[in-house]
Amino acid sequence: MQQSEKVDNSLKERRDILDLLGRLKGEGISIEEMEQIGRRFQEAGKRALRPLVRELWRENSGELIAKYAYILDFFDSEHWLDQLIQIALKRQDLAADGKAALMIALEGYGVDVSSAPFSQDKSGSGTSSLGQQVQGAMQLGEEGMVTFLDDFLSHPPEVQQIVIRELYRSGDRHAPLMLQAMLWHPEREVVHAALQALGRIRDPQAAGVLQDFLAQCDRDLLSVADKALRRLRFLGVAVPPPREHLPFHAGYATPPDGDGYRSLLLSRWAGADTVSVLYMQVHERRGVLAAWGAGELTVENFLAEVEGFRLQDDLIEVAPEYLIDLIRDALHWSRDLCYLPADFYMRRGIFAGVDLSPAPLAERLTGLPAPRALSFQEGERLAQRLFEDPFFSGWYMAAQRVYDFAEDYRKGKDSEQVLERFCAELITPELELIRERLLISADLMLHCGRDVVEVAKVVGLADSMVDNPLPAYLHPFLRRFALESMEIARESLERGDELPLRAVE
Repeated sequence: MQQSEKVDNSLKERRDILDLLGRLKGEGISIEEMEQIGRRFQEAGKRALRPLVRELWRENSGELIAKYAYILDFFDSEHWLDQLIQIALKRQDLAADGKAALMIALEGYGVDVSSAPFSQDKSGSGTSSLGQQVQGAMQLGEEGMVTFLDDFLSHPPEVQQIVIRELYRSGDRHAPLMLQAMLWHPEREVVHAALQALGRIRDPQAAGVLQDFLAQCDRDLLSVADKALRRLRFLGVAVPPPREHLPFHAGYATPPDGDGYRSLLLSRWAGADTVSVLYMQVHERRGVLAAWGAGELTVENFLAEVEGFRLQDDLIEVAPEYLIDLIRDALHWSRDLCYLPADFYMRRGIFAGVDLSPAPLAERLTGLPAPRALSFQEGERLAQRLFEDPFFSGWYMAAQRVYDFAEDYRKGKDSEQVLERFCAELITPELELIRERLLISADLMLHCGRDVVEVAKVVGLADSMVDNPLPAYLHPFLRRFALESMEIARESLERGDELPLRAVE
């Protein structure tokens, strides 16, 4: 079996980090397992530290905070100790067990928790009412707001209504921003309540949020939003002029990987030298799975972020308009989700003035040379070239079952039989998805200016999967796909890596 000169394992590594975080949340994990997970995080370096610290900003359970703090010890403290101190000082939404876990961890790392500012009285901290929790979250700025919104999305409807009421009563200057995020909630009861709350906040910022929403909301919400804005005008609140929609700054996308996952990154001008940013992870049939973002970054900081993401993803620059179509496609496949990630709602303003209605990706593979039937040898040579192409660096399956086949392959069992069973079990049931994934990759190649003849060959390779009389393990592309997947799994087994356990997304 021929092996590509360079195999990019970064996407698999990022998923494994999420898997390890998921394992930490499991019951009955032993110290030995914690040590093993800690060493895995240590090997991954800074790219594993960021999601770990982010979980600490979000987590309320004292038990989990203690576990995360234990894993931090596998990293150099200069990269995370200040963050841990800030979490302890700023998170006023923590219950007593969470606060205690942070203090115990800090004391273990040599911090004098009896000194100011740790010893200052924070009345109500740990046993705060819902109203105090709302205010505490907003005092933490965007990070706290996203964390609180994440919790809000999982609350039952009656609690969500109470939270919205507490928001407009809080008098906090960030309340309109939190309510703005709730305007994109899929449940109309939440949207109506958020609109009514905005109509009670005597602040030009609330009026601006309502005015922006009126310009792009669904028809059935127009009267409710207009009524809330008229109420503010009647109360004497100055309504700012309509917001100017600045152009998009840049768009990036990764090709879909061998399991149908891809990353999308969009930026838009927020000022003369700043941009707002939204980063998303999506799946071809499950839609939007995760999102992160920033309200304002300098262009220099944004480019540094892009380089950081490129350590994990093969980001390819694309036109923002094309990226919007990819996002609309992801939203189309998100229709079975109860709600989208909190950061998506918080950064929804990045799409101001844009039609973001869910829609499957339109067919773009037109004007190509007419594909001809490929011989097996031609298909085999094309498949080899594709698996050495950056557009296909993530084309391997990472399911746990792949490792079972790779183990059989490694032990010297009949390779053709292993390959036949692999394809029958893992590839044949997904054949139509794999074909679509190949066409989506061809679409991206065409959009990025790749040679049309080469793109036409990829389309021909995808079309050859339809009504193919041969079993999947004899199709040159599917055969190579299976071999690449097992080769990467085999290398992982030989390194002694643990089998991947998918975290619930």
